[in-house]
Amino acid sequence: MKVYSRYSIISILKTSVVAMAIFSLLLMAVELFGKIDQIMTGDIDLKSIFYYLLTGLPEYSLFVSSLSLLFSTAYFLSSLSANNERIALMGGGVSRLGLSKPILVLSIILTLFGFIYQEKIVNRMISEHNRVERELFGLSSTRDASNITLLDGNGYIIYASYFDEERIMLSSPILIKSLDNNVHLRVEADSARFEDGRWVFNNAKVYESEDSLKSSFRSRYIPPGFDIEPRLFRSQNTNIATMDRETALSYLSRLKEVDILEYRKKGSEYARSFFQPLSIFMMMAIAMMMSYEFKKNVLLFSIIESLSIAVVYYVGDMLVSTMAEQGKAGIAQSILFPIVLTLLSALFINLLFRRIKS
Repeated sequence: MKVYSRYSIISILKTSVVAMAIFSLLLMAVELFGKIDQIMTGDIDLKSIFYYLLTGLPEYSLFVSSLSLLFSTAYFLSSLSANNERIALMGGGVSRLGLSKPILVLSIILTLFGFIYQEKIVNRMISEHNRVERELFGLSSTRDASNITLLDGNGYIIYASYFDEERIMLSSPILIKSLDNNVHLRVEADSARFEDGRWVFNNAKVYESEDSLKSSFRSRYIPPGFDIEPRLFRSQNTNIATMDRETALSYLSRLKEVDILEYRKKGSEYARSFFQPLSIFMMMAIAMMMSYEFKKNVLLFSIIESLSIAVVYYVGDMLVSTMAEQGKAGIAQSILFPIVLTLLSALFINLLFRRIKS
């Protein structure tokens, strides 16, 4: 690795770590301030509060990573201009493209790491963070669900009035198996429990249609081939963004068959969460596109420019999030809108600052 490449990468990483720590601490302080009344009036020890904040740290760090890297990249490149180091590098035969190449490679590596970090660590810690929050502050569980409808890949449709997460039990379930638009099996039960990897229906009325309609009563009935995982039942009221990829895609495929409006909402939510690390690459690329040729106050103008772009991105992301919750934005729009809006804004702000400079 060349000296200037190593210098660029180390400088950006050092600044971004400091910025990420500061921004994450600010988010933690805001969340803690929102719980200050419950902390003061409740019997919550300092160790529990520290663990609660610690479990939220991975989510905060990923959320501010793109802003931190935008700031650190802009700060590094503006420092090169302010200290006349850019002139020395270009005089030594390093082109603008050559200077940007190690930063571009770094952005790709950090983006890929962001995807892995989100899948392996962030999603799991969000679940733990929510669990600790419920225990400390007495919030009700968000994992129980009511009025459930799910479609199984083996032709089963299950309806239930309520799902109890703690006991892994369905209340008043109705199970229907349909093949070739004909109902072959209908099961009505008082409850259904998940035992030893299978669903057991209790006090079930079973209607089977073969050559003729047959009905029977079973105190315990196990439908053949019905193997929906219990966690899919709790997904209706939980955050799809925290699911692992396999579970989320399975849930969305079933939801698409029974509720297209809810599918668009949940699909947009998952897509925005899944592609969140992509903002790291986008922000660093925008930082490389910015102008650093101001005659005076290079650092000040570069920081203002980078923060303006970051504000546009987060406002656009909040806007499309609200639209997705109302069913007015699809999955593709949820991903593309903040990116396109930020790129256009970056070009406009860049042109504006060039005019100011001249």
